Amino acid sequence: MLQKHSYTIPADKCGVWFVKIFHLYRGYNRKVSFVGDFVKGSVKKAKPENFLKKKMKLNGIIIRTKKEIFKRDKSFVKFKYNNIILLKKRMTPHGKELFGPIVYNIKRRKFVSSFAGII
Repeated sequence: MLQKHSYTIPADKCGVWFVKIFHLYRGYNRKVSFVGDFVKGSVKKAKPENFLKKKMKLNGIIIRTKKEIFKRDKSFVKFKYNNIILLKKRMTPHGKELFGPIVYNIKRRKFVSSFAGII
């Protein structure tokens, strides 16, 4: 569950350390976003000499949240950090490798298969 002005950590190998979310898609009066929702954020801290610079505005999709994700069998999944994947214009990820587990809802989408490796 992420709100505006939330700081997240990208889960792919794109050279960015922190992203600040400033827009939540799907509705004009939206307060929070969950796993699988698209957001827009700006890069707050990046590695030097990287193709993604500070203050760049990028789209992303949320893949992990600290808030519990409940399943139908009454169990839940909870992660340690809020993570997103930064996307290019055609819904392809900026990074080549993905770190950590992914929720099953996100695995069904096409763009997760576009990663070279999942660590």
